[in-house]
Amino acid sequence: MHTVTCSDCGVECEVPFKPSGDRPVYCRDCLPQHRGERGDRTRSDREMHKTTCADCGEECEVPFKPTEGRPVYCRDCLPKHRKPRF
Repeated sequence: MHTVTCSDCGVECEVPFKPSGDRPVYCRDCLPQHRGERGDRTRSDREMHKTTCADCGEECEVPFKPTEGRPVYCRDCLPKHRKPRF
């Protein structure tokens, strides 16, 4: 743990990382007020794109713009096309 001073309220607190550069560091109480300032995005912020599943033909939405000529699979079909993880 690293002891730092909150950039917002000035309270001394501990964080689990070593601060670097000129980026502000916030205590646990102030951090929620600053979420999103760095461009943090949540799943609900993603722009969704409608497409057709290359396997079952159902319409689905994906969080990326599909590339012409590359298959896109829906949530149900995708696991069948993923390489096994070791």
